[in-house]
This record gives sequence, C-alpha cells and structure tokens, in this order.
Amino acid sequence: MIKICHVTSAHNSSDTRVFHKECSSLARAGFDVYLVAPGDSREENGVHVVGIGPKPMGTLNRIRKGMPGRAYRKALELDCDVYHIHDPELLPYASRLKKHGKAVIFDSHEFYSLLIEEKEYVPGPLRKTAAGIYTAYETSVIRRLDAVITPCTVDGRNLFAGRARRTVFIDNLPMQESFQGPAESLSPGSENTVGYLGSVSKSRGITQLVRACYAAGAKLRLAGPVWPAYLEELRAMEEFSCVEYEGVLPFKETAGFFRRIRVGMSTLLPVGQYDRIDNLPTKVFEYMGSGLPVILSDNRASRRLAEESGCCVCVDPEDEAQMALAIRTLLDDPERAAEMGNRGFRAATEHYNWTNEEKKLINLYRELTL
Repeated sequence: MIKICHVTSAHNSSDTRVFHKECSSLARAGFDVYLVAPGDSREENGVHVVGIGPKPMGTLNRIRKGMPGRAYRKALELDCDVYHIHDPELLPYASRLKKHGKAVIFDSHEFYSLLIEEKEYVPGPLRKTAAGIYTAYETSVIRRLDAVITPCTVDGRNLFAGRARRTVFIDNLPMQESFQGPAESLSPGSENTVGYLGSVSKSRGITQLVRACYAAGAKLRLAGPVWPAYLEELRAMEEFSCVEYEGVLPFKETAGFFRRIRVGMSTLLPVGQYDRIDNLPTKVFEYMGSGLPVILSDNRASRRLAEESGCCVCVDPEDEAQMALAIRTLLDDPERAAEMGNRGFRAATEHYNWTNEEKKLINLYRELTL
C-alpha cells in the first residue's frame, strides 16, 4: 500500500480542507494516509493523525517556537512515499524531503505573493518588495518538487506556469454530503438576518458589511476567526449593535449557522488576490448548498456565477448604500430569494462540490506512484 503523509504546521488537524477533504478522500481511495499537524494524535476516517501539540497564533510565533521543524521531523520519521505540504513556512523542509528521495507536493491554498501585498503589518512601500522576495524563494523550491496544487488561475493565467514541473487545479469546494438544501420554513431568529461565515478581517470587507447591515435595518450573524484588536475595533462602532458574533464554529455546527440566516454574504474588498483570482470563496458554495441566495463582491468570477446560475447579486463592496439596498431587497422579497436559493442549490449539487475535485487529487497521486 502506498504510504503518504500530509504535513502542516499552520492548520489544525481537523482542518476542513486538509483533513476532511484531502486526507479523508485519499484514505477512502485506498492509500495509507498520515497527517502530521498541530493538535493531538488520533485515528479518524481511516487517517493516522500524528499530533505535534498546540499551535501558536501567527506565522512568526510558529516559526519562533519551532513548529515547522517539529512537523518535518515527525513526518520524516514516518518514512512515507509521498509528502504533501500545506504551508509556505514548510517550503525549506520540502527541499530536504526531496534530498531524501521522496515525492513532494506543495499545496498552495492561497496565492501568497499576492496575499503579502494586502498584509497590514507589512509597511505599504515594502509590500511589493516582500512579495517579490517570496516569489523568488518559492520558485527556487517548487521547481524541484513533483507537483503544485492550486485552486485556480489568476487573471486567466496559471501563476505557477514555468516555475513548477506540474500544476493541478483543485478548488476547495464543499463536500456534497454537507449540503442540506433550502429550508422548508424559517428557523427561529433567522427573520431579517444575513450572515457571513469565514475569516473576519478588514480585507474581507467586514467593516463595510456591518455598516451596510445597520443601514438596512438587518441583523448580521458573523462566525469565524478574528484578531482580538479588530474585534474590539468593530465592537466600538455604533453599527455593531446589529451584529451577533458567534465565534469560531466547529465544522459540524456550520449547517446550523446557515439555518439561522436568510442571505449569505461574501463582499470581500478588491485588494491583493481577492479581485484577481478566478474562483470564489468556499463559503459562497456552502451558502448555495444550503439553498441561500448570495450577495457577492462585483468581480469577474462573481459575474460569471450570476450569469450561469442566477443565484447571486453582485455589489460594490465599498459602497455601503448599494450593499444595504441589495440586502433589504432580498429580505423583503422572500419569493425571489427562495428562487435564487433553489437555483444555487442545483448548481452546487451538480457542479460546485468536492466530489468533482477529489477525482483530480486521486488521479495525481496515482500518477505519481505508478
């Protein structure tokens, strides 16, 4: 049996993409799967999880406390055939694994050079320089690896072309079994309520979203990780009175969250990668899988989804009045909202789900281990 090891120092061992999708899919396909990750060791879904302890918050803290090196040493001890790394902080160890004669895949969850350009803690004039340095280093490593996995193209281009031996596009779409479809009746507390599930940050447009919901006279449910300082900034806003923040929800509780809202929101600001990538956040398809209409930032990917499925409304994420109008319009027209939700559910069931993506992952592994 082919023995493979997924390695992460930045994601918890129960991470939806890493554990529930990729590792679990490969285990079902007959591979002997190990996952080295922060957290405790366990056996679940046919995956051998090897815990490396609690995860410090922030990249610098993880590096300072030796998490990437600890993950690498544990992974090497397992002596697997294929190693699949999930974090840019593990790139130095990807090179070492190649020196040990292993097949190595780099899973680029984000476009990190573009992500650097939106980091508020990097001084503005230095962002492009920092992004260029990262790109040069990333290129020096991935050109020696066996494959790079990435979610999509950027501005219609493969950003890894000419840098990686092989690129496979695997989008982080939700698992079809998690789709619950449109609700037959309103859940208590969902009336006049919109919701956002995901990282809560300025670049995700949360400040503008809070103001838009307040102006629309709607309740906003927020759920997801947030830096404490930003949460305090939000709570200091008068408009935050319309918000109910539910914290970070475990994977099994997200279905309940979708039943407590009437419209799904994803109005990310046009900064860094968000306005250039040719796909949409996973949360959009999770909303669709729950039969919810969606309000999205107006960009090429959103317009394509609107044209193909008719399940969403596109708005300028910096125009709070336009957002408020879109929110109020959908909440005040439940028949239209339900029609949009039904169309989105059909599209998610037929096209936008992990079942279609896992085939590409399994094929990559089979080809690498022939």
